[in-house]
Amino acid sequence: MGKEEDVKSNLFQSIICYVRANHADTIDKAYKYFWDENNPEEFLSGTALELGFINFEDWLVFDYKANEDKETFIDIYAKCNPGLTDEEIALLCKIKDTVLSLYEVVSVSKDKRVLLKDLLLGGEFPLKNRALTKGLKKGDIFATRLLPIDKNHVMSGCVYPFSTEHKKYILNFIDKQFGRYKRNVKPEGAMKDFLKDYGDVLNIAWMNLILNIHLQNA
Repeated sequence: MGKEEDVKSNLFQSIICYVRANHADTIDKAYKYFWDENNPEEFLSGTALELGFINFEDWLVFDYKANEDKETFIDIYAKCNPGLTDEEIALLCKIKDTVLSLYEVVSVSKDKRVLLKDLLLGGEFPLKNRALTKGLKKGDIFATRLLPIDKNHVMSGCVYPFSTEHKKYILNFIDKQFGRYKRNVKPEGAMKDFLKDYGDVLNIAWMNLILNIHLQNA
């Protein structure tokens, strides 16, 4: 683990602890919103349920607008902790505007380094964290948040695994939601603005697919 990634991991846990201690009511409100009033324990179990909680915390810290000023918990935590070091402040500034996006594995090299293509924002990104990318193969599709850390890109820890057969559905779903966003919220908004304001759209897409499978098997 690189130096910045180590700092990031400690900061993230510190922010989560801060939010739990000071904003319990807000967590409950955000949780209901994130799951669209559904109970994830009714259609998720085991690793998928654990992943759902990890994804929620990632979105809660990075994207959820926690007050009327539309500040995220990264913003609030930074203001309420004057003892943060210059290194910690610089890292928070570096990662706070990152967004969840949808990626496709372009290639996997012999040393297991993975090249990802961003299907929503464009661009290709190499990943060198073998622990997080283990098992990935060309053509795999998933959503995650890439963080510019230690002169590389690393996954934040959240991940939404999708079947390759659902690629068209996911892209169409996000495109429709983005169209509504431009019509009703921010006509001049770009895709990155949409993903920052409505990062939960990828959770909704993931949840809808799982719910449909759950209903089919009921």
